[in-house]
Amino acid sequence: MNDPQIISGFQERRQLEEAIDALGQTATEAELIAATRELASRFPPERLVAAIQRHLGDANSQLRGGLGHLSTLLPPEMITPVLRELAANRQNTPVARMSALLLLKRYLGEVVPHALTSDLSGNDDIAMQSLLEAVEEGRHHRHVFLEYVTQMQDHGVDVAFMVLGLMSRLAPDDQMELLRLIAQDQRAQVARSAVDRLVELAATHDQALRALHTLSFTLAPPLVEQVQRAVRKLQFTGRRYQPPAADAWRALISATDTGGYFTLWLVRTPTHPTDVDGALLGFTLALHHGIIECSGVENMEASQLPPARRVGELVMIGEGQERRMIMLEAPLDVGRWLVQQALAAHWRQAEPADLPGEYLLYNDLCWQFAAPHLPDAYAHFFTTAPATGLDQPDMAALTNAADALVRHPSLRGWVGWAANVWSMLDSQQDDAGVERVHALIAYILRELDALPQRNQLLDHMATALRTQALWFALYSEGDNAGHALLLARWMRALPMRQNPLLAGLLQAGHKKER
Repeated sequence: MNDPQIISGFQERRQLEEAIDALGQTATEAELIAATRELASRFPPERLVAAIQRHLGDANSQLRGGLGHLSTLLPPEMITPVLRELAANRQNTPVARMSALLLLKRYLGEVVPHALTSDLSGNDDIAMQSLLEAVEEGRHHRHVFLEYVTQMQDHGVDVAFMVLGLMSRLAPDDQMELLRLIAQDQRAQVARSAVDRLVELAATHDQALRALHTLSFTLAPPLVEQVQRAVRKLQFTGRRYQPPAADAWRALISATDTGGYFTLWLVRTPTHPTDVDGALLGFTLALHHGIIECSGVENMEASQLPPARRVGELVMIGEGQERRMIMLEAPLDVGRWLVQQALAAHWRQAEPADLPGEYLLYNDLCWQFAAPHLPDAYAHFFTTAPATGLDQPDMAALTNAADALVRHPSLRGWVGWAANVWSMLDSQQDDAGVERVHALIAYILRELDALPQRNQLLDHMATALRTQALWFALYSEGDNAGHALLLARWMRALPMRQNPLLAGLLQAGHKKER
C-alpha cells in the first residue's frame, strides 16, 4: 500500500463514496442539485458512472434523486447504455432495476421498451419496501417525501393506486404527509383518492384535519369543493380544525417589475434565539399568471434569517450592490393573500402547468392558519375598475403621477426595462438631441401599439402597478399608491402615444442607456 498511485486512487474512491452518500442527506432540491454539480466537477465521468451503478440498489430515495440529477451531467453515450443494461438484467435486484428505469425515463428522457422490465410490474414487495424507506427517511428530512411522490408520478396511474393501497398498512401518522402530497397530484382521480383517505382519517386524527384545511386553499377548484364538503360533514360530528396563532410569522415583499413579477418571503422566527425551528418560504409571484417559483427551508437559526422590522420598514437582503435586494416588511396576511391571488390566477389558466415542487411540499406552512384577509385600506387597489373609452382622462393628473413614479427608487427596474428597449434600436445615437429623442419615443410607442401582444403587455403592466400601489401603501407613501392606481386604471384606455408613464420611462431609459 506504499504505492502513491494506489493510495491516491483509494483516497479518491473514499472521497467519491462520501460525496455520493451525502446526496441522501440533502434537505432541499437546490442543495441536491448543487451537490451533484460539485460531484460532476470533481470526479471523472467514468468514476461517476461506476458510482451510479454501485448505488442504484440503495434504499435512500433522496439519493436516487441525486443519482438522477448526476446522470444528466454525464455524457449520454456513457451513462445511457449502462442504465439500459442494468434495467434489463434480471440478475440485478428489483430495486436497482427500477432505479435504473427511473433515471432513464425521468431524468434522461429515454424510451424503454416495456418488455425489458415487464417482470417488475405490479411487484408489491418492491413498492412496499420503497414506501417504508421513504417514511423512515422522511421522519428526518421531509424533502424525501417530495422526491418519493415525484418519482411515483413518473409511473402510471396504476402505480399511484397501488401505493395508496399499500399505505393503508402504515400507521396513520405515517400516512399524513404522503397523502397530503398525493392529494396535489395533477391526475384528478389520484388526488381524489388521497383526499378520500384523508377524510376517513380525519374522523379520528387531528393531523388529517390539518391536512384537509391546508389543501382547501391550494387544490384545483373542483377538488377544493370536495374538501370543503367533507370538512362541513366532519364539523357536524364535532371534528373541527383549530388554526394556530401566526405570531412567529412575518412577510417580506419586493417592489414589482414591469411584468408584474415580485418576490415574497414568508418567514418564521425561531421560538428562541438558540433554537433551529425557523423557516423561510420564498416565492416569485405574478398576480396575472401564478406562482412562478417557490423554495422552502426549515430548521433555520435566527442568524440565517433577516431581522424583524416594523411593518413598512425596508430590509436589505444580501451584501454588495450586485447581490443586494431591498424588501419591505409586511403583515403576514398580506403576503398570504398575495399567494392566494397568484394561485387563483394559476387555476384560471386553460392548461395549468405543474406547480413548483417545493410549493407542494411546504405550502402547509402557509395555509395552516385561518384564511388570509386583506384590509380594506389595501383591497381597493385590486377592485377599482379600469377606465373605459367613455371616461375622460385628467392628463395633468396622469402626467404628475407618471413623473412621480419614474423618479421613485423602487421603480428603478422599470427604467431599466425602458433602457433595454432603447438598446434594441439600431437607430439609437448617443448624441441625439431633444427633438430627435422625442421623435424616437413616439416611434417606439407606435411600434409597441402595433404589437399583437399589446393588450397583454398593458394588462400585465396594469397589474404590476396595482401590486406596486400596495407596496407604496405599506411603505406609508399614500400619494404614490394613488399615483400607481390611477395609472393602472388608465393603462389600457389610453392610446400608447398619450401614455405619460410609458413616455416618461422611455425618457429616463434613454438617459440611462447613454
